[in-house]
Amino acid sequence: MWYDVLTNKRLWAIFEDISAIPRESGNEEGIRNWLLNWGKDHGLTTVADKTGNVIIKAPATPDCLGYAPIALQGHMDMVCVKTAESNHDFTKDPIEVMTDGKSIWAKDTSLGADNGIAIALILDILSDPDCSHGPIEAIFTISEETGLNGAFGIDASLVDARKLINLDSEEEGVFYIGCAGGIEIDAEKKAIWDAPIGDALKIRISGLLGGHSGGEIHKERANSIKLMGRLLNRIPSFQIAAINGGTRRNVIPSECEAVITVKDSDIVKTIAKNLEAELRREFAISDPDIKIDVVDVPAPEKALKKALSAKLADMLFISPAGVKSMSMALPGVVETSDNLAIVSLDEEKISVIWSVRSSVESSKLNLAYEIQTLAENFGFKTLLNGDYPAWQPNVKSKFTKQVVAAYKKITGKKPVITAIHAGLECGILNKAIEGLDSLSLGPNLFDVHSVKEHIDVASAERTAGFVKEMLKDLK
Repeated sequence: MWYDVLTNKRLWAIFEDISAIPRESGNEEGIRNWLLNWGKDHGLTTVADKTGNVIIKAPATPDCLGYAPIALQGHMDMVCVKTAESNHDFTKDPIEVMTDGKSIWAKDTSLGADNGIAIALILDILSDPDCSHGPIEAIFTISEETGLNGAFGIDASLVDARKLINLDSEEEGVFYIGCAGGIEIDAEKKAIWDAPIGDALKIRISGLLGGHSGGEIHKERANSIKLMGRLLNRIPSFQIAAINGGTRRNVIPSECEAVITVKDSDIVKTIAKNLEAELRREFAISDPDIKIDVVDVPAPEKALKKALSAKLADMLFISPAGVKSMSMALPGVVETSDNLAIVSLDEEKISVIWSVRSSVESSKLNLAYEIQTLAENFGFKTLLNGDYPAWQPNVKSKFTKQVVAAYKKITGKKPVITAIHAGLECGILNKAIEGLDSLSLGPNLFDVHSVKEHIDVASAERTAGFVKEMLKDLK
């Protein structure tokens, strides 16, 4: 197996088992059943709540009797993206995991280390005969990536622990005690078709890094939908016959395609060539491989009316996308941002979706209302949904002090204590389970929610070792 060259073979064997199970958000039945069977096979109390979350309880080891229970938590689902050339079917095909001994990645797809590594870390602990610990409650939630549904629906009566370690963070030695809240804006407008005029062209913007719209938004990566609006805005007159960009609400879109009709295709090709050169200079650091391809295609049977095509292009062009403001309370942390996440066109309607995040509730809502106003001024009907609260940091937490002290003792290093702009389940679980105190940590992950997602092997194994050692001290 690929993990034969790695040190903690039990950890990676579990990760391989998880990776073999399709678990896109909303399709967690397979991984849920696997977890239920795993817990029962190991003689542990194992249940699923009505929402579909799985809770596995392990008793204290003989040397840790009398310890208070502690919860270890991660989510079952993953963001599924693949390269344009891949034939991978996320409903049935296993993730093909690869390694060079230093990093682990997937062939032509996202890896799902977000949050498969949490499941593997927790089950590694529960199945390690040499690991000493008090009572452990392993909580595995569903549909975190599409609305934090599992956390919102957790059955609090099944949880006795009042200390929780979330293992959904992506930077070793950085402990999160707060996160942004979020809300989404869905906009729709009726598609009004007309006879196409002129030549037909297919435009494809690709080569962007994309990534997590919370964890990578501060890296100022280009947004392919925004770039499509920028390109179309420069074309004097056109009709849109097709447009599709973005894959998930919490993924910075790395590709966007459109089919348009124009009277002079040569002008469009020149505009695209000039813009590509411009963008490569502009995003030389964050997205050096931006590519704009324009090819002739057969004329479509119909295209959107010119006025409607222009309105859509203009809205995408002037839409906010990226960092809105930085936190004054936590230097270097994004306070408010949005992701222009998805654009699509079908027979009936044009659809555009944004995702807004902020650690400040009023700023979150204000930006959402700004985008809503923008869309409605272009004639779109809008809906705000998926609202979830920020996780407010508790700087006086005794539990955080315990974990920090353990980290210093075990590693000899001082961790960074901060908040993250991405959404985490801790704030929701804290609210649902009275008296719960949470902290989030994890190993080094890179480019999550993209086909370049990878995990640092040594970091993951160090994190596994740290958590095991720490459990001995968390009385």
